[in-house]
Amino acid sequence: MGKEKFITEQHKNTRSFYRILGPVLLFIGAICLIVALIDFFTLQGFEEPKFFWLFFVALPIIFIGFVLTGFGFGGAIAKYQSREYAPVVKDTFNYLATETTSGVKEISKAIQEGINSTQSLICYKCNEKNSIHAKFCSYCGEKLMQICPHCEEGNTADALYCNRCGKSL
Repeated sequence: MGKEKFITEQHKNTRSFYRILGPVLLFIGAICLIVALIDFFTLQGFEEPKFFWLFFVALPIIFIGFVLTGFGFGGAIAKYQSREYAPVVKDTFNYLATETTSGVKEISKAIQEGINSTQSLICYKCNEKNSIHAKFCSYCGEKLMQICPHCEEGNTADALYCNRCGKSL
């Protein structure tokens, strides 16, 4: 099956129509505004302006002209802006990537240490890591846990007070 074009012929015709009609309306609106301004500022004494109503005609025509011109030239403007912004965005992204690398490494290191610390007990005498379920150090034979005689909670071997009840071990 044939792939449909994204920009059809009707789209191109409409865009061309807006590219012509928009600036024409802008020009007509500007002429009306200039005539109204000249009429208003060249009054003598208590004379009334003859073309004051052109202010009310010019402003909507100028607005419609701007909108249609934007529709007609929007794609070209968007391409230009993307080419202007792309290097800035690239530089900003690269700057953020290089400047935050050390922070990300520190965070991942802290997370890894946190995970590893819960999977092992460290002997307070020889500072070696032992299995989480070990009762004695595999390297020096020192006791790794003390059981509280009051609440039967396990505490580290170097603890002086129970972590659970606070009484002396």
